[in-house]
Amino acid sequence: LDGVWNADPHPGNVLLMPDGRLGLIDYGMVGRLGDSERQLVARVVLALAAGDKAAVVAEYDRAGYTATWHSGEKHGPEAIYRFATFHLDRIDLSPVRTGPRGDYEIPLMTLLGSTIEQRVPDWVEQSRRLGGLLIGVGSQAGRPISLAREWKPIAEEVLAAGYSTSVMGPAAKVRLQTHLTG
Repeated sequence: LDGVWNADPHPGNVLLMPDGRLGLIDYGMVGRLGDSERQLVARVVLALAAGDKAAVVAEYDRAGYTATWHSGEKHGPEAIYRFATFHLDRIDLSPVRTGPRGDYEIPLMTLLGSTIEQRVPDWVEQSRRLGGLLIGVGSQAGRPISLAREWKPIAEEVLAAGYSTSVMGPAAKVRLQTHLTG
């Protein structure tokens, strides 16, 4: 909510809470997202939670995220959306539709092995580092989660506050503390 995140995500810094939530500990190393990046991540999280592929792809496009085939040809929206789900939502290992009209289906591992990320905005790099850890730990513990659904209330709060976190109310601060510390 305030743009500070745990920059040392590894399994030793994650607790599985009795109710299934994940708790992060050890904030000795943190990263920071600026106001515009927080707004962007919030929009992506809400679009992922709603399953709005077009909105997710549009935000990634506006931010300059570029992924291509080894040939240099840009990936289509289905591939970009799938990458975004890995960054900020969940693991989906199902095949991906590709081609100009989405008329080809390829295994996910083929897509990943044939992809070059040409440009990765810093907020994507930061988000996917933490997101990947949380998604992976939840899956390893047999409790797969949707980060977008879990983070939806926080994303809504970020967008409601506008660019200033100084207007964040006490309820939002409590919700953030609950998400971070249980």
